Amino acid sequence: MQVWEYTAKDGRSITVREAKVGDAKHLHAGFKNVVEEHMWLPTFTPNSHVSDWMNWIERTRHTREALIVAYIENEYAGHLSLQPEEWHASQHVAKLGIIVRKDCRSIGIGRSLMLSGESAALSKDYTKIILSTFDDNEAARNLYDSLGYRIVGIRRKHFNMPKGFIDEVLMEKELVDE
Repeated sequence: MQVWEYTAKDGRSITVREAKVGDAKHLHAGFKNVVEEHMWLPTFTPNSHVSDWMNWIERTRHTREALIVAYIENEYAGHLSLQPEEWHASQHVAKLGIIVRKDCRSIGIGRSLMLSGESAALSKDYTKIILSTFDDNEAARNLYDSLGYRIVGIRRKHFNMPKGFIDEVLMEKELVDE
């Protein structure tokens, strides 16, 4: 099992590792909490169950999908997913999703997850990561930019959120130089 260690901006220890079935309740709760903020995800109801997360974690053992989880001093702080593109010709591309608990933002959890995610992607033979974020999510956009992700497109007024219409920013990073 891959494990990565980092130090938070406040000095606490961050451990990032592959998710285990026992983490499912934390991943579910983290997703649910971010959905309920009605700010950062384009869904309004967390319609998954803990068993769905358990199945997903199990599936990563036999597929190129990845779920990694971050703990700050043994307390769940967030998670990251990598999923392969659906087309045969783009199997080198991973779609990335990330959740960081609200009270764990701006201390290095997102950066730790992203760096670990890139390492996990390479170990699963991905050479490119794609992601998207809301145009008004400045913290996420600044993080992605600082890690070398570039904007490749904008879908104008793509999501109709409680806060109004939001543009979706599409970003990518190539993990290997060719």
